[in-house]
Amino acid sequence: MWKETKVVKNVGYDNFDARFGAYATIQADGKSMFYIGDKEIPICEAICVCSYDDKVVVQTESEDGNSYYDIRLYSKDGELLNVVKDTFCIRREPNIRYNNVFTFRSDDNIRYANLVDIEIGNKIFEKDYRDEREVFNNMVFWTRGNAIIRYDWDGNILWQRDYQSDFNVKIELGDIEGVCGGKLWVKSKHDWHEILLAIDVNTGDVIKAFSDSKEDTNLPHCNYGSIKSVYLNSENNHILVVVKDREGENFMNFVDAKNLEVLEKTDYAINYDYDNGKEYIMGISGFYGDFLTLRLECLEDGNTSGFAVYNYKKKEVVFAHRLFSIKESKKGWAISNFGIPFFNNGRIFVHDFADRLHIFEDVKE
Repeated sequence: MWKETKVVKNVGYDNFDARFGAYATIQADGKSMFYIGDKEIPICEAICVCSYDDKVVVQTESEDGNSYYDIRLYSKDGELLNVVKDTFCIRREPNIRYNNVFTFRSDDNIRYANLVDIEIGNKIFEKDYRDEREVFNNMVFWTRGNAIIRYDWDGNILWQRDYQSDFNVKIELGDIEGVCGGKLWVKSKHDWHEILLAIDVNTGDVIKAFSDSKEDTNLPHCNYGSIKSVYLNSENNHILVVVKDREGENFMNFVDAKNLEVLEKTDYAINYDYDNGKEYIMGISGFYGDFLTLRLECLEDGNTSGFAVYNYKKKEVVFAHRLFSIKESKKGWAISNFGIPFFNNGRIFVHDFADRLHIFEDVKE
């Protein structure tokens, strides 16, 4: 049975990770307290707490007082494994193990970067470069404008491509969504018109473009509807594409990232009587393993007052809960927009706008 077992105050919106139950609280004088297992570890002010494999990463303000950040790498039991200085802000989507470190050269007044392996602290490339690079599934990418370059681990260019020439309309590539099913996924958005590109990671060629207009490109194209949002699930090699049709109805398309076939198209809703039949708006928060995590906004409230964990394969709600009453919600209490991570490990972390972390556990009775 799921129960709220603890509420922790002063937890920043990016300062928790549910995989190993780790979080950091903000203390006085620019300090934080990091909690992992049964340990309480004083650190500089926390910026981000996240994890990969069996390790937990904590990014903090610099001990040296400069404008970059320190990364502290811990085992899942709280043993400090390494500290890397002068790092850039962590994005959770790429491989967390690799981060950009920076060097400012006074001879030309230019900031240079290099990827570093935070487990050993060594720079990856022989020469520094001016722009940060990102690692997805152990593949190194750089992007600017409509161009993407993939590098090998020696810094050699494997392929480079400007994608504007592939399209009949103006494109504006955004951040790389990630790698899934052997494809690099990236969205373009121009004048409210979104296109999703599935790119071959080995060649850089566009395998298929997804949008609501086949006139966008002469390349292989698929029309699911107007693209709204995309979620990658590398564990299952599935992509969730949320679209809107011409009648304004929203749908979820679960796509096999390997063969690009639609596994299932469903209404943008879950079959669940949430909060005694009250109408609600659903917002996807995360897509992990067999699960969707959802923020639920009761129309009577006008705020996101509840959440749910949904097994999309079994079509079952694991747990749904209204965190705030209508009275509390009308006072402005709400669940924050940050993702609700769920790793099927008997623990759910939910963050609210007052920087409180609500911890739910599957308590055996």
